[in-house]
Amino acid sequence: MAENNNNQTNSGFTSNIGEENSLGFGTPPSGGPGFTPPQPEPEKQGGIIGLSDNEIKDPNEIVVTVSDPAPVVVLFGARTSGKTMALIRLTQYLEKIGYQVVPNKTFRPAYDNHYERICKEYPKLCHSKYAPDGNNVISFMLVKVLDKIGRPICQLLEAPGEHYFDPNDPQKQFPTYITNIMQLSNKRVWMFIVEQDWGSDQVMRDMYVQRINNMPANLRRDKIIFTCHKVDEHPQVFLGNGMPNKNQIFKNIKNDYPGIFTPFENRNPITRLFRKYNFQFVPFSAGAFTPTDSGRQVYTPGQDIYPKLLWKAILKTVKG
Repeated sequence: MAENNNNQTNSGFTSNIGEENSLGFGTPPSGGPGFTPPQPEPEKQGGIIGLSDNEIKDPNEIVVTVSDPAPVVVLFGARTSGKTMALIRLTQYLEKIGYQVVPNKTFRPAYDNHYERICKEYPKLCHSKYAPDGNNVISFMLVKVLDKIGRPICQLLEAPGEHYFDPNDPQKQFPTYITNIMQLSNKRVWMFIVEQDWGSDQVMRDMYVQRINNMPANLRRDKIIFTCHKVDEHPQVFLGNGMPNKNQIFKNIKNDYPGIFTPFENRNPITRLFRKYNFQFVPFSAGAFTPTDSGRQVYTPGQDIYPKLLWKAILKTVKG
């Protein structure tokens, strides 16, 4: 892998800080005799399993590697926003219609035993009757979507929600690895997750709006998808035929998150006449969750129309 001073290659990057080494930029994962590589914390730290001691102490030390040049779709949302279940539901649907969804085993370093195990068990997790919990929580994941003959279409990237938006510190800088994702040479798609009546109050929603609006200006050239999750929890936004009323849901989100769409308005005086915004908007539901006496949640996938609409939007952004 060729290296440069921007922690990037023509096909990706390795995100970390420290001294340059033969595997990328960052603290060397191996050393001389007697060297012991960092070991992941055995227990959860803030809901994130598999981080090294250094990564737990400082998120700027977190290492992720994106080496494939295929477009990257970043699932952007707060904790419990539904990133994992969106990824699982989309995987189920894509496999059903003939695509392959393959975890990238090198996205996290070899010392992240949790990520290694999740990659191996990803097919089982996606088709389990239970939602991932406990030791099966997915914090980091990069999967590649391949067509029927193995050609890459895109990559879907999940990372911890608190690194995108932390309501306790909404102004803090993004960790280095997310900043490096923003600088990938790959075509980038940002999937911003919203939800009707989300958060503890309007203040939290306003902070989330500010977080998105304050992202680097160069990202405005990236492709954008807004997905409104958990639409099935709001029966009043459905049409008589059982389909979600996309226009009403859009209006509700615009009211719930004042100003969230403003940076993505179409400024072209000609094309804005028939396209006001430069993004895709998708209503989405992963499905239903039924708690059990053991504390787990039985997962019932929702209708195929939701991942179908999301995949249609993704294809439009990665191929457009």
